[in-house]
Parts: sequence; structure tokens; C-alpha cells
Amino acid sequence: MRTHHTVTLLAAIGCLALAGCDPQAADTSSSPSPAAPPAATTAAPAPAGSAPVPPKAGKPAAVVPDFAGQVLQSAQNNAQAAGFYLLSSHDALGKNRHQVLDRNWKVCTQTPAAGTATATDTKIDFGTVKNEESCP
Repeated sequence: MRTHHTVTLLAAIGCLALAGCDPQAADTSSSPSPAAPPAATTAAPAPAGSAPVPPKAGKPAAVVPDFAGQVLQSAQNNAQAAGFYLLSSHDALGKNRHQVLDRNWKVCTQTPAAGTATATDTKIDFGTVKNEESCP
């Protein structure tokens, strides 16, 4: 009986630790819903399938804002406010560093480009550097 409680307790602690570290690092394998908009940050560049997608009839669309120069956390918040919830980021210097504390990183580049009209379920990928670094 004690083992069952220990396993349950460890599983609960693990879930809380993952959720508490970065609420935006949620699982992006399922499509996001407006009620629970996940935004993930990853060290890998956006996959080839994340190019701008022309909006289909009945599908929400928006113009991608310009996020360059913004702190990564602010860019993510602003992207969500514009209706984009599928987000990722990578180290623009190619050092494969993870953007663990989004407030310590700034946006240098973005895909799709600012001004692109696309479906709101299009992934936006931010190329980032540490706040004290220069963009490449």
C-alpha cells in the first residue's frame, strides 16, 4: 500500500514540476484551443511545414505582427493576443541553447514574416538571442 501512495505522490510532483516551470511549454502535439492556448519554446528551428498557410474559407486568419526586438515573453503574449497560439523559438546564433527563461531572450527573426496574412493555426517560430547579445 505504501508503494502505491509513493508512486502516486511522485507522479503528482512530476506533473506539478513540469507545469510550474514554464506554463507555456505545454504539449503542442494536439491542436491548441482558445480556452487553453499552449505556446511551446524549443531549441529546434520550425519544421518545413510551418510556412504561411493561406487561410481557408471559414478558418480564422490574421496578419502576423512584427515581433523583432521584443523580449521573447512579450512576443509570445502579443502573438497570442493576435490569435496565434502555436509558437516555437530557437537560438538564432546556432548554439542550440534552450529558451528556458523567456524574459532573458529577445526576438531577432520570425517565421512567417511580419505582415504575412495567414491562418491563425500557422506556427510562428522566433529566432532569439540572449537580451545582452546582438542579433546575427
